[in-house]
Amino acid sequence: QNKDVCKMFSGFHRLCLDDLRKPVAVRDVQQYILCRLDEEAALRRQLTPDTADMLNLLHIKSGGCFLFLERVLDGVAAGLVGLREIRDIPGTLNGLYLWLCQRLFPRGLFVNIKPLLNVLLAAPRPLTPQQLFTAVWTQDTSLNIQDFQSKLHTLSPLLVDGPNGTKLLFHANFTEWLTDVKYCTQKYLCSRTEGHSMLAMSLTLQGPQLDIDGICQLATHLVSSGHHKENSSLLALWMLSTSVPALPPSCSQALTVCLAQLPALVSQEVPQLLLKSGLVSPSCFPDADLNKDMQWNTDGDQPRKSLEMEVSVKKLLDSGMSVNQPTSTGQTLLARAAHDGSAELVKFLLTQKSDPLVSDPQGQTPLTLASRQGHVNVLSILLAWTKSQSTETAVQMMEHVDNEGWTALRSAAWGGHCEAVRLLLDAGAEVNGCDGDCRTALRAAAWGGHEDIVLTLLDYGAQINKADSKGQTPLIAAAYMGHRETVEILLDHNADVNLADEDGRTALSVVALCVPTAAGIQGFGEVAGLLLERGADPGHRDHDGMTSLLLAAYEGHDDVVELLLEAGADVDETARPDGSFSSAAAVTPLLAAAAMGHMKTVSRLLFWGAAVDAIDCEGRTALCLAAARGSLEVVRALLDRGLDENHKDDLGWTPLHAAACEGHRTVCAALTDQGSMARVGEMDIEGRTPLILAAQEGHWSTVKLLLDRRSPIDHRAYDGHSALSAAFLEGHADVAELLMKRGADTDVRDAEGRPLLYLLVLNNCLDMAALLIEKGGVPLESRDSEGRTALHVASWQGNVEIVGLLLNHGANPNTQDAEGRPPIHSVAWTGHVTMGHRLLEASAVNIDLACHQGATALSIASQEGHSNIVRMLLEKGANPNHVDKYGRSPVKVAGKRGLFNIVRLLESFGAKPYLGQLPNSNTVSPMKPDKIPSLGLSENNGVEVTGTTSSSSLSSPGSTGERFHSLQSSQTSSTCHSLATVQTVPADSLSFIQQIQQHSLPRSRSRHSILPPPGSTGMGSLRGNNQMQPTGIPHPTVCTVTASVHSCDLSQKGLSPELEYHDKIMKQNSNLIKNRRTNYIGGKWHSFMASLGIMPGQEIPLGAKNRENPPSDYPHRLQSPSQPEAWDSLTHNVLSPVCYNFVPTPPCSALADDGMFTITTTDPQLHLKQAIKLQFEGPTSAALYKRETPL
Repeated sequence: QNKDVCKMFSGFHRLCLDDLRKPVAVRDVQQYILCRLDEEAALRRQLTPDTADMLNLLHIKSGGCFLFLERVLDGVAAGLVGLREIRDIPGTLNGLYLWLCQRLFPRGLFVNIKPLLNVLLAAPRPLTPQQLFTAVWTQDTSLNIQDFQSKLHTLSPLLVDGPNGTKLLFHANFTEWLTDVKYCTQKYLCSRTEGHSMLAMSLTLQGPQLDIDGICQLATHLVSSGHHKENSSLLALWMLSTSVPALPPSCSQALTVCLAQLPALVSQEVPQLLLKSGLVSPSCFPDADLNKDMQWNTDGDQPRKSLEMEVSVKKLLDSGMSVNQPTSTGQTLLARAAHDGSAELVKFLLTQKSDPLVSDPQGQTPLTLASRQGHVNVLSILLAWTKSQSTETAVQMMEHVDNEGWTALRSAAWGGHCEAVRLLLDAGAEVNGCDGDCRTALRAAAWGGHEDIVLTLLDYGAQINKADSKGQTPLIAAAYMGHRETVEILLDHNADVNLADEDGRTALSVVALCVPTAAGIQGFGEVAGLLLERGADPGHRDHDGMTSLLLAAYEGHDDVVELLLEAGADVDETARPDGSFSSAAAVTPLLAAAAMGHMKTVSRLLFWGAAVDAIDCEGRTALCLAAARGSLEVVRALLDRGLDENHKDDLGWTPLHAAACEGHRTVCAALTDQGSMARVGEMDIEGRTPLILAAQEGHWSTVKLLLDRRSPIDHRAYDGHSALSAAFLEGHADVAELLMKRGADTDVRDAEGRPLLYLLVLNNCLDMAALLIEKGGVPLESRDSEGRTALHVASWQGNVEIVGLLLNHGANPNTQDAEGRPPIHSVAWTGHVTMGHRLLEASAVNIDLACHQGATALSIASQEGHSNIVRMLLEKGANPNHVDKYGRSPVKVAGKRGLFNIVRLLESFGAKPYLGQLPNSNTVSPMKPDKIPSLGLSENNGVEVTGTTSSSSLSSPGSTGERFHSLQSSQTSSTCHSLATVQTVPADSLSFIQQIQQHSLPRSRSRHSILPPPGSTGMGSLRGNNQMQPTGIPHPTVCTVTASVHSCDLSQKGLSPELEYHDKIMKQNSNLIKNRRTNYIGGKWHSFMASLGIMPGQEIPLGAKNRENPPSDYPHRLQSPSQPEAWDSLTHNVLSPVCYNFVPTPPCSALADDGMFTITTTDPQLHLKQAIKLQFEGPTSAALYKRETPL
């Protein structure tokens, strides 16, 4: 940021990494938040579409600081900070630290843990809990290990684990904040010198056992403690009195290493102390002049505090420095002196005409800085100076507002400096002055719990019910922070107890909802009791229709729940948004407490007679919600109350389904014990048992328990998948092995008749396929309804590793599908050279094996122009003169396509000469194998197409006749995920908030749509586009050779590929299994809170379904030039390509536009929510879209 540095280097540009005015910085911040949401379920559980705005506000408040984001999101994940409280967090890192300390350490709690922080600050390296306890014990010998562990637990949100079980503060920036009184204020100011004193005492206790490093550390802590600076000999005597062993000259090298690691500030003083104590002789130091150069500083810390010395300042001014010139920090000498509390220096600078109205880059004047730090002497001097000035200058100085809206009075009130507040009020400060957000000094004092300042401000006429821009009064602020005494003072002065903020929440609602969960915090129940005694309405509803009882039950504050019930709250009340009853808001306090697993709250509600048979809007009972949460105590308590363990919700899930899906083994055990009647074989509306759900989620222990409880191991859901296929397709090897050991059938098929091995190969699951083959004994020749095996799938996709796996385990390389097509034909179509080599290496492969139409691999490769494949087949002995059922040889096929390089290659291997006219070699160069001109009357006449790529590896033409039939007959197609991918809302059309809202939707339960309404800008249609092929991209063509049986000259035209194929394998695991999986759990404001109307759904009409499984034949189309688009002229040709529709993608047709294609899934009775789930989680194509919509 130094302009002089920029001038020194030509072309020097400053790169700002945290400037949110730059799109790159904004994208980085947003991506970090989205990644955290994607990876951490604890964050997603607290996310709803309503609170998505809070994360958007967070990324703005962070200012591009990732440390800010990390601390806030960590706090949200740990339950320390609610997402709705982000609006209250200051927008700076220093403000965040202060806000966190106020949340963690209210009511004087900070004083108890301050010694521990002092030790952490002074420690040169991370310390173990035992070392920390020893150091803190030296200051308070009455401290026992239990109290210390309680203090350590209270401080745990600010600690991270170091090596070997040590503890340290989470970031060095926070350690600097704790020692900077400008930001942490006097209330949270820590002292490194006190920490050094405690560490010195703890090392003193180990005096005789200290090694070289320990002796150096003891000397370092003694020097840094600040004791006896006027007489350093006392420190030397201290070391001698502790029986520290003397170091012999032989230790000089080790001593030098230890001294080299010392901080620079004590690097000279520590060796001098060791010399003075006699523990080290001068000969131990290799530098002979060391003893002479080291001089003990008997003047203390004066060189570092020269700024406070009047004589030093005089020298600076005499050297020509302006008295109002700012330093490198942007502060003037007067501002620095006022901040440090140097009253004499302030007085001197004022005599030198220093201007108190000059502000620093943060907009703070000397008066503001002194007020924030509570330096009364400095304030007195500055206020006395204002009396000698004009009234306008005095008012300007008193009411000056810094960049964050803080006046001197509000700063002093917030910092708890009562005497400073009195001085400012007496000098004429406006008691009701406020910032841009209407926050007054009284609100700041109430927030901090400073009772004496609150009384002082009220005595001076402060408005007690004045609300800020968010409607929060001083009473709400004090209640939010749990300051009972402050709340009582405000109520005694007639504060309105039922005033509500902009969210409709009163002080009682805030106490019920925002009770901090940090250890050691007490008194919030007392605040709630006091508010109720003073007339707070227990039945008040906020703008979401939530009462204080519902909020307290959801948060698990059983003491507040008890007080509210005693005050007359209805134990079975439900939320009523806007005061009207809504069937979607059927959640009672019992359901709320059970959903969050709050046992004490559940017990208290049951004691007060809460109805146990209540259900939410999705048909779930309290037992269902508690089972999904995994709260064993709550589940047992509800079972004892007689709740039905076989109750089904709207999706057919029992409590056992919910617990199994989340992997709560102990809950599953409780539900299936002898005293319970939960049926392990119960099915949901999709035919899935708890065992299938547990297997697909990879919960090994839960699967084992259910098997032990005799759950049917081979039961198949309506989509045909069993627990074994679910585990394999989801990649859970341990669960799959367990199921196979228990005898699960490995030759399981889905509803479309596709074997499990087939599906694993289709999804490129090499490891899982190997496991199934090696340990499951699955038949390698198991076929789908079209006669295709796993080897056909792998060959078409070009997966050499899987083909090698299958061949090595005995797969037949000559296996033929229903149309007689072997795997080598797939290679001929796609042009996968490596795959061709691997198949031809098989000893039993028949290179001239023909399909039912008489075509061999050489015929297909010649037609497609794959010269490498043609040469490879010829070298392996393929017959170049093979003739199909229509009398066509490879030479004829290549010649008709104009592939004259293929013709010459075939003739060089003995093929009969081509009888047609060959181009003159002098005028026409040989055709390159990668580009082939289209000879037919396709839609792209005159446009070159890529023979090797377009017509083979990317697509395989399909039969138009079969295709027309398939659109009518395949309404139960099972896995059309690529279409779902194409129709997913584009990434650019989703805002950051919408992307956050995607994470708020349960991942294993049907989702409501958050997409814009149909027809709006950026909305991706659920129906396919008529023009699926982009303009300007040539359609792949297939050679159409005139068959001898027709005796007519039919033009060659490119045929329509049914679907486009990609070399990259498209994974479909998620959508094969997870179409409508339900998730009950979700943390704060999750699925159950959607019942309160917080997360409205949006209905979007579905279109028709599309065929997805492969057609059965080599489709081909012959047509007359006079009828280029007629459907009636369809015939079958020998060399029509194999269309393995393993991975569906949008059709690229050369024919007339077909009907629209839409999403297809495994269930023909697919509900709307499943289609929406496909939009959010459906896309699995690695080549087209990412799994989650990117920024």
